[in-house]
Amino acid sequence: MRILIFLGFILLITSFFLFLIPTEQAIPEAESILLLGATLMVAYLFGRFINRYRLPKITGYLLTGIIIGPDVLNILSQRNVTDLQLIDNVALSLIALTAGGEFKISKVKEQLKLIVSVTMWQIIIVLIGITIIVMSFSPLIPFLKGQAFTTILGVGLIFGVLAVAKSPATTIAIITETKSSGPFTNFILGITILKDIIIVLLFAFVLALTQPLVSESATFQLHYVQQVFLEILMSLGTGMLVGLLIYVYLRYIEMDFFLFLFSLILLVIEISQMLHLELILIFMMAGFVVQNFTRFGDDLLHTIEKSSLPVYVTFFAIAGASLKISIFLQNWLFTLILVSARMFTTHLGTWVGSHLANGTQHVKRYGWMGFIGQAGLTLGLSVILEKELPPPLGSNIKTIIVAAIAINQIVGPVLFRYSLWKSGEIPEERPSSAEAARSP
Repeated sequence: MRILIFLGFILLITSFFLFLIPTEQAIPEAESILLLGATLMVAYLFGRFINRYRLPKITGYLLTGIIIGPDVLNILSQRNVTDLQLIDNVALSLIALTAGGEFKISKVKEQLKLIVSVTMWQIIIVLIGITIIVMSFSPLIPFLKGQAFTTILGVGLIFGVLAVAKSPATTIAIITETKSSGPFTNFILGITILKDIIIVLLFAFVLALTQPLVSESATFQLHYVQQVFLEILMSLGTGMLVGLLIYVYLRYIEMDFFLFLFSLILLVIEISQMLHLELILIFMMAGFVVQNFTRFGDDLLHTIEKSSLPVYVTFFAIAGASLKISIFLQNWLFTLILVSARMFTTHLGTWVGSHLANGTQHVKRYGWMGFIGQAGLTLGLSVILEKELPPPLGSNIKTIIVAAIAINQIVGPVLFRYSLWKSGEIPEERPSSAEAARSP
């Protein structure tokens, strides 16, 4: 109760100062910095509060962003959210570095058959299942009413491939927060990283295939797939170089490592934007190189874990403020159908893949819960298709996707944390034998 009262006090003081300064006299940068400080404090405390009830802290960060964001209290306006976008890239870089650093070959190779099997069957079942669902429920989608079969098929494929994508940021944040470790954690992490690479290529192919289906004047754009493949290779190569730079610094200089790392991240963010490279892949590869080919992997992870909390809190709070609740309310029925179908097909794909690869009962029963969260990658892909598909089709699809992300990003972390708890891989929160025996 004291935390909640203090949170209300902070919001009241912040609102008072915003009200005190006339809009015409406000300095946008100063206002954004003020709100950044308030958001960081409120999100952190609210995350600590709901964590007492075994909910992930990042759910608290996300809910804070939603509540103070443009669609509810509007303390954090859309302009402020845009001003703070640089923090997104810094946080994604740190999260991707952690993902690559946690991906240890020695641990993953023990479950390689299982990881490959579940990844393959998830992609097949989710892609086909969601495509069929979209085509079946197309009369409920206003912008698909009266459209040709080929257009509906193309839109179904787009929804299907985007449903396969998940959020590496959410996965890493939950693993870092809970300090979970073990076979189940490695299983989720391995598939998350593998799918992140596959989904970019798959999206490029499906988009190239969809364009002639939804537009009579378009043709199959093979060069688009080739361009994406080249960008992935360049991203991985750049990541290897970044990993080498981190190794050289840790090996020969070492002091003030986080300052070096932060500067390197800012440099690589700019380079990736200039060369159209995939930022997440660059830093995943960098972390992977440092962890598996040098002796400084644990040093890298320890430095990030020790210094990155403010960035993580701000990132997920801004992500919450960016979620469009109003868009969900406008398309709530089909969005709920889409989210439910994605959960079911992900569950089915995980079960089939783990059954064929002789996975454990825990993986068969709870594995799907680690693949529900969606955020930056899915949103980034939806922005691309908005530009590549003829208007207003692209923007209409993006609207539904953003609404689905809002639900998945709130429900996903809760489900993933629960599955980690049931696996007994969260230190100091291992379920008793009686609790473990009871399954919903």
